[in-house]
Amino acid sequence: MDGLDKLPSDLVWQEDGHLSDIVLSSVADGETNIVPREALSHLDQCEHCGIRFGAEALLSMHAGELLAEVARVAQVPEALSASRPVVHGGWTNLPRRALVGALVLAAMGAMPAVLAGGHQRIAEITNTLARSILMLSRGVVLVAKSDSFTALVWVSSLVLLVLGLVVSQWKRPGSIHGLTEEGSV
Repeated sequence: MDGLDKLPSDLVWQEDGHLSDIVLSSVADGETNIVPREALSHLDQCEHCGIRFGAEALLSMHAGELLAEVARVAQVPEALSASRPVVHGGWTNLPRRALVGALVLAAMGAMPAVLAGGHQRIAEITNTLARSILMLSRGVVLVAKSDSFTALVWVSSLVLLVLGLVVSQWKRPGSIHGLTEEGSV
């Protein structure tokens, strides 16, 4: 390393001629490559700096123990540890709560239409729903196994957004051709 990779002298030395806290913490953390040789030799010879270095080393060790304890208490998921590879896509990354919430809201919104048709309408909707669930589950499995799962999620979100905008403009008379008309979204 050249001199440019070392700490400048104003960060190395205090006004009383002893080493600064920056140097002591750098050495305690094992970053001796940024500390000038003169400072390291001073640390070996100066009793005052040696005592301060011992306290700094204990502080650094205690901080490391606290970080390890925090990681243990937080129980970092195995997917974030280096021992297992991170899996992208598939069933593990699905936002389950959001999907359940969306299904509940859709069911609540469909209730008035289902109840208004009577028993015959309920049987028809049940049959259609069963076939739809089978078809959608096959499609979901196929998409989840594909390598482009994330891209498909983004594309489908974009399609839904565009369709929502088209429907919202189509339902308002006079605003289908001009999105910039006064009063339009």
